[in-house]
Amino acid sequence: MWIVLAILGALVAAALIYLASLDGNYRAKRSLLIDAPLGDSFAAVVDFKSWPHWSPWLMHEPDAELVYSDDYQAEDGYYTWDGQVVGAGRLTHVSIKTGSRISQEIEFFRPFKSVNQVNWEFETRGDQTLISWEMVGSMPFLFRFMARKMEPMIGRDYELGLALLNGYLNANAPHPGIAFIGSETLDDFSYWSIPFVGKLRQLEAARKTSIESLQAAAGPTGLALTLYQHIDPMDSTYHAEIAIPVSERTPESNYARRDFRGGRYFKMTLRGDHSFLPLGWYALFSHCRMHKIKLDKSRPALEIYHDDPVQIDDSNRITTTLYLAIR
Repeated sequence: MWIVLAILGALVAAALIYLASLDGNYRAKRSLLIDAPLGDSFAAVVDFKSWPHWSPWLMHEPDAELVYSDDYQAEDGYYTWDGQVVGAGRLTHVSIKTGSRISQEIEFFRPFKSVNQVNWEFETRGDQTLISWEMVGSMPFLFRFMARKMEPMIGRDYELGLALLNGYLNANAPHPGIAFIGSETLDDFSYWSIPFVGKLRQLEAARKTSIESLQAAAGPTGLALTLYQHIDPMDSTYHAEIAIPVSERTPESNYARRDFRGGRYFKMTLRGDHSFLPLGWYALFSHCRMHKIKLDKSRPALEIYHDDPVQIDDSNRITTTLYLAIR
């Protein structure tokens, strides 16, 4: 027995030494040129009651309980959140320099306790506003191993939040519109495809030419789509098949017929330019993780295009459906 206890003690000591060697501090900052004047932009951020309309976290649990202090738009004003999915915490205005800077303190009560600093900066750019959103903090000792993941994770949240804020302030500005639909069973279908491995900008270029080539060979067909054999919203490399569905009546060609096996998927719709697709996938993965929806990584993720961006004069009307395979 003492040998087992000695081994366990050595493992615990090694883990503590490893955690002590890590830097638990992190800093995440993102900026976006907002299509609204500085006054409106500043007022939206200082007004905590506007946050549910563009928060990249509250979108995952709209029914979370929110409580506001009487002076929530002034220094020392705050709001608290409490939900089963988003956890619990409080955000407080520490310093407000009208038109230029807001400093805040964010306290997390659940799922773990932490206190971090949040900074906002505002700069006029003609009729627009350059907004910078920053968080500076540190992870609790036992969670120091997560510090490296915090910057890209919070950074993506901030990118999404700023894009949503842009749409909140100006409905005509390009912005993502996200709706989590829920579980859906997809049927089997056959398709032709062109494989792709590469970066996002390369994928955007390949998507258009590949779909045009496939449709030229097949004639009238269903909605074009992309099947992702591997997709990681934190990774910039994509492994995919750009595809169109085909039937038995589709003429023969040099493209091999492949089969998609249906099953349970979680569905989300994204309205907006295709450049928002990476943020859409990040939101979908986050939603499933926060709601503890188990993914089936053995099956591909799907991206179905309902519109040709060339034929749409308003990018906010472009609709794409995203599907993640679930168990």
